[in-house]
Formats: sequence, structure tokens, C-alpha cells
Amino acid sequence: MFKHSIRNRLMALVLLAAVIPAGVSVIFSYLYTKQSVTEQSLDQNRRLLALGAANLDNYFQGINQRSLSIYSGINVQGSFYTSILSVKNPNALPKGTVQPDNRNIVSTQLYNLFLSDRNIFQIHLYVRANKQSNTLLKGLFRREINNRYTPLPNPDGSNRPFIEATHMDHQYGVKSGFPNYKAGETPVFSVHYPIYRTPSNEVIADLSLDFRLTELETISKSMYNSGTERLYIVDEQGKVLYASGGDWIGKPIEASWSKLPQGAGSGHFSWNNKEFKGIIMYRHIDSAIFKGNIIKLVPYEDLYRDARTISRINTGIGVLFLIIAVIAGVLISIGFTRPIKKLISYTQKVQIGQLDASVDLVRVDEFGLLARKITDMTRTINDLILQEYRLEIANKTNQLKVLQAQVNPHFLYNALQSIATLSLRYNAPKIYDLIYSLGSMMRYSMTTDGNQVTLQDEIEHVQNYVALQRERFGEENLRMDVDVEERASGIFVPKMILQPLVENIFKHGFRDGIKDGVISITGKLDAEGRLVIMVRDNGKGISDERLKEVRDCLERTEHSGEEGIGLRNVLARLRLQISERSQLHLQGGEDGAEVVMIIPLDNTAGRKEERTE
Repeated sequence: MFKHSIRNRLMALVLLAAVIPAGVSVIFSYLYTKQSVTEQSLDQNRRLLALGAANLDNYFQGINQRSLSIYSGINVQGSFYTSILSVKNPNALPKGTVQPDNRNIVSTQLYNLFLSDRNIFQIHLYVRANKQSNTLLKGLFRREINNRYTPLPNPDGSNRPFIEATHMDHQYGVKSGFPNYKAGETPVFSVHYPIYRTPSNEVIADLSLDFRLTELETISKSMYNSGTERLYIVDEQGKVLYASGGDWIGKPIEASWSKLPQGAGSGHFSWNNKEFKGIIMYRHIDSAIFKGNIIKLVPYEDLYRDARTISRINTGIGVLFLIIAVIAGVLISIGFTRPIKKLISYTQKVQIGQLDASVDLVRVDEFGLLARKITDMTRTINDLILQEYRLEIANKTNQLKVLQAQVNPHFLYNALQSIATLSLRYNAPKIYDLIYSLGSMMRYSMTTDGNQVTLQDEIEHVQNYVALQRERFGEENLRMDVDVEERASGIFVPKMILQPLVENIFKHGFRDGIKDGVISITGKLDAEGRLVIMVRDNGKGISDERLKEVRDCLERTEHSGEEGIGLRNVLARLRLQISERSQLHLQGGEDGAEVVMIIPLDNTAGRKEERTE
């Protein structure tokens, strides 16, 4: 019995429900978090590299635009360009142009260029015609003939401007000294621009701009997080323009992971060796003065740090919940089975016939509701048993009353029959006909053998009713015409649907008296197989206002007062007993009124067959 106890099973179920989901949750959460973190990291780094590449391109474009300002005023006397051009050949200047003061113009233009970017460390302009170096450093200008400087060629062999990888600063061979300056202490990257003698391809001077790494470092830091992540900006020759932590700056990267796929604009790949273990992401940069790649190294240690942390947290939570589950399993099982035992004790009392017993279980949960329902159920059963006895007694009493009530109609029919026989004895057939009509009407209306009769029976009932009315108003003043198709006369219709319509004729149509009155009843089946019954009179008719009131009353689902109550009852019974699509239309005018009933025969045929059987 111990091993089959619900309490023990419930405790085991609670423990399993806590241990298994917790273990599975830890495993799957770690795997899912690892995959999710990887995808989120890749997506985040793609956006960071894209944003960083855009910032670098804008930065290089700004440098390029400022450097191209040397070509402004190309034909203007005293411009920067004409000053450089006159060094080679003063006669090349336009006629009437006065030889400018080259030193002042060049120094002024270089100083303006120096002020245009706070990251510019040094500007060097080398005029090839006379090997003249013009240097601006720390706001000081120096000019001298420089036979020691050779312009640095573009690595791709062209004369296009390019960026030289990061290196320590130098004076481009200029011997002139600058106060408080010592060469080789500041890392810079240089932008070299060849200045052409337009419109030819002849290079007449070389402009070199040295930039501090401040802006480059700011842009680069926006692309990687602190920690073990590393970022490199390298040119096409593999030399490092910038590297996080300062490693490899100005040097070619010799690590094996630096060999990127050829022709790829951006992407990532996994790497796992002694040098590096993680994911390598890259994005190509193609600007006017720099072509290279951004390479970012994301170690697995950083990538999966959050996943491991979440896994440890989940494990700790799982152990905690396991302890809680053990305690909760014991408490829940005891609390769960205690009311069950009370209910078992209560049902045993009910089993032996104590239907008025009650269970002592005051709770607001499902067990309390179940106890109250069971108590109510047993009380209801007890009440039903008592009620059954009472109903049995009442049924016997009602049967006796029904037998007594049947005496009255039979007595009335017999009395009318005796009067009718007496009228024949005294040679009064007219009285016999009237008594017969009245008796038939009473028998028809008081019979309870069903709610539906044939149309023929309903018309015979109306004929008996009109026969009595003719005796009242005079036979010569009232006539009734009936025209019903044979196939329509046997169709079952609700009982007492024609008499209320004919009564309305006497109540409203012949209210002021009858003379040459005619009531016409027709019945037929239309082309759609519907039964159409028309009741017409030649009375005083219905006014337009009254006709509208009655029609509105027929259309409303609820009525107020007694307007059209007879017509509404007829329509309601047709829709209830025959078909919801039954219709009743009222027409009126000065020469009488007409009521048309349209009855679909969807269910009538079935009812007719049932009645026939």
C-alpha cells in the first residue's frame, strides 16, 4: 500500500518535474546562449566595422578635400599654386603678372592648411624645380634647399596620392632646427600628394602631411570593446596604419591569420591555433587616398563569457530550486492528499445512506469547491427523492382533476346535442344548424390532439364561425367564398390561424354594419412550392396611417400595447411551427383589406407524413 500511495507518487513527480527540466534547461540554455551570443556578436561587430569604415572614409575624404585646396586660384595672381609654378619658370606666369613673394604666400597657405585640422603634426612642401623644402612644424615655417630628400613613391607605382603607414616623425632631411622639438618621438601617418602642372601629368611639387594618431585612435576605439579584442587597420601592403595596444604599428603583420580571402569586401572566419583562438572579422576600405582593410579579432574567451556566466547562474538556480522542490513536494503532497481523505470519509457516509451528512472542509481552492459541490449534490439528491414522493402524490391528484374536468365538455356537448334534437322535433332546422355550428366550433377549439390541422379543417372551422355571424347580421348581407386547391387543402397548418383574421374583419372592416358583405378565402401552391393563403373582405378598408402602424407592429420583434396583436400571433406561430421564412402581408384601401400568408413547406411535408401515419 505504501508504494501505491498518491502522496509518494506526488512527491516523486514534483522532484522529477524539478530535476529534469532544470538539467535540460541548463544544457539547452548554455547551447542556445552560446549560439545566440555568437550571432549577436557577429551582427554587432558587422555594424561596428561598417560604421568605423564609413567614419574612416569620411576622415580620409576630409583630408583629401583640404589638401586639394592647393589647386584653388590656379590662374589667380599671388595664389598658392601660381607661387609654386613660378619657382620653376617665372616666364610661365600670365603676362602682366608680378613675380609674387613666394615665401610669404607659401608660408601663409601652409599655415592655413595647418589650422584646418588639429591633428596635423607637420607639413612639408618639396618643390622639385629647385629642390626646395618648405616645412611648417609647431607653427614655425622653415625654407631651405634640400638635396637629401627624395619624394616617396606610391607603392602601386602610380603618381596618385597615398597614405604612408604609421611611422615616427622626421624632418624630411631639413637641417633647420625647431625650438623644443626632438625628431623621432611622435608616431604619425603621412599623406603624400603630388602637385601637377595642369593640365599635364608633370609633377612640380610634393606635399606631405603628417597626422597624429588621435583621430584615428578615436575612430578605431569605436569599433572594439575593451578587453582582449584587437583591431588592426592595414594597407594593401599589409603594413599597419593603426593597431589597438600599439602592437604592429608601422610594421607588416606576419601572423598567419592576417591572410584574408582575396576579393572579399567583408566577412568573418574562425581561427584556432597557438596565435589566436576566436573569430576574425574584416572589412575592406577603398577611399581616394587609402586602400586597405579593417581586421578585428574577437577571442572565444570574450565571445562566450556571457554564455558561461548565464550557465553558472542557471546551475545555481537549478540547485536552489531542487532544494525548494524537495520541501515543496512534501508539503504539497500532504496538503493535497489530506482533503482527499476527508472526501473519502464523507462519501463512505453517503454510501450507507446518510444523505444529510456534511464534510468538514473549509477551503477556498478546488478541493473546497469540490467538497461544497458534493455536499450540494447529496442534498439535491435527498431533496429530489422527497420531491419525487411529492410529485407522485400530486400526479395522482392531477389525474383525478383531469377526469373531473373532462365531465364539463362532455356535458356541454351532450346538452347542445339534446337542444339540437329538440329543435328538429319542433321542426326548426335552422336552430339545429346554428347549434351544430356552435358545437363544432367548441369541439374544434377545445380539442388538444395537436397544434397543427389540415387547411381543410381550419376552413370548416371558419365556415362554422361565419355561419353564426350570418345569423347575427342577416344571411342576405353576408357571403363567404372559399376557393382552395385540392392539393393545398391537405397541407397541415397551425391551428386557429384563419379565425383571428376573419374576426378582425368583423371588428374593423364591418364595424359600422354589413350590407352586401363578402369574405373571400383562397389557398394555392405557388411556383416555388409555397402555400399562399389570402383572406379578403369588401369592408370599409384601412387608412394609410393605420396600415403603416400595423405593418410597423409586424416588423418589430417586440410589441407594445395591443396594436396588431392578432396578426402578430398568427405570424409568430407560423414561424415557430412551420418555418422562420413565413411571411404575412397586409394590404388595404377604400374598398376593403387583404391579408396574405406565404408559408414555405420545408418541414410541413414531414409533419404531414407523421400526422398521416
